[in-house]
Amino acid sequence: GPMAGTPETAAPKLGKVDSIVSMDLDVPANASGVLYALAGFSGGVTCYVKDGFLCYEFNLFEIQRTTIRSKDKLPTGKVTIEVESKLAATIGGPMDVTLKVNGNDVAQGRVPAAMSLHFTSNATFDIGADLDSPVSLDYFDQAPFKFNGTIGATKIEYLKK
Repeated sequence: GPMAGTPETAAPKLGKVDSIVSMDLDVPANASGVLYALAGFSGGVTCYVKDGFLCYEFNLFEIQRTTIRSKDKLPTGKVTIEVESKLAATIGGPMDVTLKVNGNDVAQGRVPAAMSLHFTSNATFDIGADLDSPVSLDYFDQAPFKFNGTIGATKIEYLKK
């Protein structure tokens, strides 16, 4: 469920290594809010729901923002979402991101340059809201943009090459 304030140095290495984030959600009608956020406005990774659409943003130090958005709104009720991130080459290189809903691909995109170390030395990892400075401009004025549904189990798995 929701979790707040894990220091980035102790947080999952999202945006740096191959991984799958899987979340069990109870999605209401007109779903919105942050599912997870790592780091903050100066650079970070976030997955959120905006106007019912599943979204992902990789903010590379405000220089380059890559946003991936589902074509359709999330279904209501019990839903499992997955965010699969795979480096196309080496650490710091391009990263392919796939968003899945109930096992089906709903969006794909490529982050031109991923991370090699940390976004900041004092940012946090949150589940259910973005309690640091907001990663995305898409919900900047609504921060902390708390998810209005229920977050159940969250599993973060590093993939082996």
